[in-house]
Amino acid sequence: MATETDLKRLAEPKPVYVQVVEHIQHSIEKGELLPGDQLLPERELAEKFQVSRTSMRKALAVLAGMGVIEVSPRDGAYVRRRSLTGVVEPLTQVLFRERANVSHLFEVRQIIEIQAVRLAAERRTEADLQQLHELNRQFESDLRQGFLAGQSNTRFHLAIVEMAKNPPLTEIFSPVLTATMEVYALSRQRSLYNTHNLLQFADEHEWIINAIAQQKPDLAAQLLAKHIDDARRRVEVEEDHH
Repeated sequence: MATETDLKRLAEPKPVYVQVVEHIQHSIEKGELLPGDQLLPERELAEKFQVSRTSMRKALAVLAGMGVIEVSPRDGAYVRRRSLTGVVEPLTQVLFRERANVSHLFEVRQIIEIQAVRLAAERRTEADLQQLHELNRQFESDLRQGFLAGQSNTRFHLAIVEMAKNPPLTEIFSPVLTATMEVYALSRQRSLYNTHNLLQFADEHEWIINAIAQQKPDLAAQLLAKHIDDARRRVEVEEDHH
């Protein structure tokens, strides 16, 4: 039996960019678009779907984050060829459908990223640590300038998983992170009035980096678990207030 939340979700129209994402996914599922096929340029896609270029750009970003397409500044967007297609693509579909269920997405993210940070603490290089520091400086800079910092935050967390030196893990984690960050974006926008509160996350990033640098897997996992849980609680609090 449908719950009140389910009925409310059904009554709410889907954002335009979500409709575009689902249409392109459906075209791929039906075989109208094959791995390696090039998509039309962004402007032409926007005209074809009769949406704004902003909505089209957001749809392409979601598809890229889910691993459905690959975007090259020079050559445009292509349907991606993936070695883990049979596993990852069904996962991305589930995550995209479940994007409104915050707790489920964050639980999946914690399971993957906490194990990844343990491996990162064991396998990190000095170059890895330098990259994390640079990514966190960019994250903090974006926040201080009043930006949502979603992209720089995503890059930071994806870099931690990449430091585990396990390509399949990175491939699986990317759509999970994209889904949770999409849910988190609205909450971050509502929280921008309190920059100090958000900057606490930059401090937490540094603590995680230091634990990785000291090669302390348990400490890194503990700090990251709290960091993700704080983010989840913030989203849930914001949702309760709106």
